[in-house]
Amino acid sequence: MKTFHFTLEAVRTLRQRQEQNAMEQYAQSLLARQQAMDRLAAVEHELSLCWEELRGHLAKGCVASKAAQAHDYQRSLARSRDELAAALGAAERRVNAALQCMLIARQQREIVDKCSDKQKALHQHGVARGEQKFMDDLGGRRNNAILAWKPAQNLS
Repeated sequence: MKTFHFTLEAVRTLRQRQEQNAMEQYAQSLLARQQAMDRLAAVEHELSLCWEELRGHLAKGCVASKAAQAHDYQRSLARSRDELAAALGAAERRVNAALQCMLIARQQREIVDKCSDKQKALHQHGVARGEQKFMDDLGGRRNNAILAWKPAQNLS
């Protein structure tokens, strides 16, 4: 019997590669988002420590220049926090975009897989029909041979 050959095998291979690339992009964007979250958390922690230190210095009484310096440092940390929050938002948007690309790539691959399944089912149905026809032909020949057989007549 003829073996099954999917006519769109090259398309399936292409779709699988596209899905794999999309999954890798999604994983990279998730990693970048996590790194952005970690950096933001670190800056927020540093900022809270800075505020505590500034309050402690002000409660004990300190020189104005030291308080101004601590306040300037706090403002630079606040700017860093704002920049990192914006970067985190951009990372979130990249994650969402990568997820959408991955889902689209998966849908496209699944479409080709469904086409393959349909072609394979048609092929298997044809093979089964061919085998049944062959068996019917064999059975018909046997019955014809049995019906055509006549006992030998006595020649005496």
